[in-house]
Amino acid sequence: MGFGLAAQAPQAAVRIGDPSTVGRGMQPRNAVGTAVLGFVTGPGPSELSAILGVFGAARIGEAVAVPETVTRLYLSTGQRYALVEQNSSGPLAVWRLDETALAGDTATNSGFATIAGALPHPDMVAFSPRGDSVALYARVSGQIQVISGMPNQPSIRKTTPPASAGPITMIAISDDASVLVIRDSMGAVRISTGGDWQPFYGAYSPSAWAFVPKTHNLVISDSQENALFLVEQAGSKNTRMVLAENCSADQVGVTGDGEALVALDSRRSIVWTVDLKRWIANITTAAEALNSLAMLRGGNTFVASSSNADATLLKVSEGGTLQISVIHATREVSGH
Repeated sequence: MGFGLAAQAPQAAVRIGDPSTVGRGMQPRNAVGTAVLGFVTGPGPSELSAILGVFGAARIGEAVAVPETVTRLYLSTGQRYALVEQNSSGPLAVWRLDETALAGDTATNSGFATIAGALPHPDMVAFSPRGDSVALYARVSGQIQVISGMPNQPSIRKTTPPASAGPITMIAISDDASVLVIRDSMGAVRISTGGDWQPFYGAYSPSAWAFVPKTHNLVISDSQENALFLVEQAGSKNTRMVLAENCSADQVGVTGDGEALVALDSRRSIVWTVDLKRWIANITTAAEALNSLAMLRGGNTFVASSSNADATLLKVSEGGTLQISVIHATREVSGH
């Protein structure tokens, strides 16, 4: 999924409230009072639609107007903004999702905030758990650009030296942009805490991972041990904690408050939820075939797409309990 900073359309627009100003349990709303849960992208790489309504009664809204210069959108964790990849001569930019133009209106890139010196066409983009930082990977050079201050004051914090002789296949970055973890095509896992790359302590074969918000604690789904681990202070020699066994998740996300995690095995549509305060794990088998996982604006609800183009909402409640609601593929059509 992908995004960019809100295009400033002069005509009709849906204004999305800043999630930080919304009370706990409340959803951002547009100008006419419809709650906005988040967004979905596709089917094209630069197409975007809002998820409107409330959990259990949500729908996919009409398409958002995206400037013609945009070739790809990268939707941030929590969906406050998107990174915008533009045509060959355009720079990488931030598109805040506080205000988005409706379909039928003319959108321009005047609302984009350019990130000076950022890779215009990265081969991989990885967001931190709250979207405060982002890592951009260039396959040819093997380097990673680390950008902090997202989305209001983005700046390049550092550019790492090549971490591996082979291509990088996975990246995780902490919210404060000080810790990077990568896996390369040979399966080697390395970590950088500000200096050179070092081997990651412990023998891991990650299929998915995510930092816990505002910490350096890393959740790892290990394909060899078929288990879900929590590594406190990634890179240290602290004892790992087993969160779930017989778990082969290939998608992992942590709620915005850092109190629960969601892990998805897309091959079997099995979802694990773990309360990280009380260490309670729950397992749910979804009726739908789920193949992706992304945290929405509220911080405790995730959208999981399915092979038939439906979207499934996964809401994590107290104790790690999971509620599931399916949004069928029918989308609103603009009346313009």
